[in-house]
Amino acid sequence: MKIEKQNLENHEVKLDVSVEKDEFAPYMNKAAKKIAASQRIPGFRPGKAPANVIRNMFGEMAIAQEAFDMFLEEKYGAILDEAGVEPGAMGRLDSLDDIVEPKFSLIVPLKATVDLGDYRAIREEFTEEPVTDEEVERALKELKEPYASQEPSDGEVEGGNLVFVMIKGELDEPMEEGGTTELVKEMPYQFIVGSDDDEGSAWPYPKFTQCLKGHKEGDVITSEYTYPEDTAIQSLKGHTATYTTTIQSVKKMVLPENDDEFAKNFGKDTFDDLMDEIKKSLSESKNRSEENKYIETIVSKMAEGATVVYSPAELKNEIDERLAELKHNIQDRGIGFDAWLKMKKTDEEKFVEEEIKPIAEEQLKRKLMISEFAKQEKIDLNFEDFQNKYNELLNYMQPQLEHAKNKHEREHLLGHIREDALNETYSSAVFGRLMAIAKGENPAIEDPAEKAAKAAAAAAADLEAAKETEQPAEEKSEDTESKE
Repeated sequence: MKIEKQNLENHEVKLDVSVEKDEFAPYMNKAAKKIAASQRIPGFRPGKAPANVIRNMFGEMAIAQEAFDMFLEEKYGAILDEAGVEPGAMGRLDSLDDIVEPKFSLIVPLKATVDLGDYRAIREEFTEEPVTDEEVERALKELKEPYASQEPSDGEVEGGNLVFVMIKGELDEPMEEGGTTELVKEMPYQFIVGSDDDEGSAWPYPKFTQCLKGHKEGDVITSEYTYPEDTAIQSLKGHTATYTTTIQSVKKMVLPENDDEFAKNFGKDTFDDLMDEIKKSLSESKNRSEENKYIETIVSKMAEGATVVYSPAELKNEIDERLAELKHNIQDRGIGFDAWLKMKKTDEEKFVEEEIKPIAEEQLKRKLMISEFAKQEKIDLNFEDFQNKYNELLNYMQPQLEHAKNKHEREHLLGHIREDALNETYSSAVFGRLMAIAKGENPAIEDPAEKAAKAAAAAAADLEAAKETEQPAEEKSEDTESKE
């Protein structure tokens, strides 16, 4: 087999391969036997017809095509090895000039190359944001609301009131050609005034309940809202909706007292214990949020100094993954992908080019950079950390595991738990190292083998020390007798 390699643009190579007839002959024989085994040949048992009979019945080219497929499947890896090619994705057959004495060309995407530059020189200040009294009070109020009692209110709506309404919504224009402008069919709903600030979860839009303030039972309020570019409901982007809201009744929320009795609802003995838990939880959540922002800043700085080169095939794989994930999420919401595209007034090709591709490019570059960073820093998975994370997730998922319908479903859930624990442990190690570098700590790069050897030596020393501190029972007995 002779191979000639030619470098192409777009991080690909072309391999021109020539195979001698003698080298290809065994595959012709295998192909003839395979065809004989899969076809009925009059006068012969399955698989027993001689090669010349198979050639006469199916032709030399049919056997050669089957033989070539078998040859390429078996020899593809050897062809790459002999050519010194490290692939980044599956190659493709570019041309086939002769199939009986094969002469063909392959286009092979090369493995991405990553130069991170002087990433260890990256510095970024990290500051922990303290939890404010307002945040603590807001969290406490959210815990209290489900336990609040309700009292009728004849006055105007004010913050904290529970308001029962009938609400309907109309769009300025249909989301799709020939569709309706009805967005929300009139229905009953209830709002707690002032609890809809979160842009990700507020309905029908953020801070809607502010328009209810100052009104009374029986009032009809009309409000308009234009959904922005970054709205959580992408199909409503750029549309203006008019909501008509009729107040049916207003209730005053009477929250529980700040006492130990209330704290017992959350498994705490005292109200002070509950407050400590709230502050701890808020602090951990806020710190995670700040760390995530910090990591994004560092990764962006790393990207500025990095050079990443990849093939179109690798980018296409990333695009296909992103698109498949999006389609799955849309279908879970009970919407067909084509209908969803119509609501967005676009088609799949345009949507992929304008919205999916830029995200895929960014994600692919990020994955390749992080992978190279982990390789250069010689980061390996700490089994103890993995085991701790696995047990933590296992405890969290225990209710779902107990309600699994059968063994197969349980094993499926356990598989997800293991995968999540593995990913979280690895990500924690990688991003923990990245943060340490950016903070100026510059931790030493340890070889995994040396690290394992040190850990084993430390464990052996601990074991030896434990043995020395434990005096055998017989020695203790002898010591006691000698003292007597």
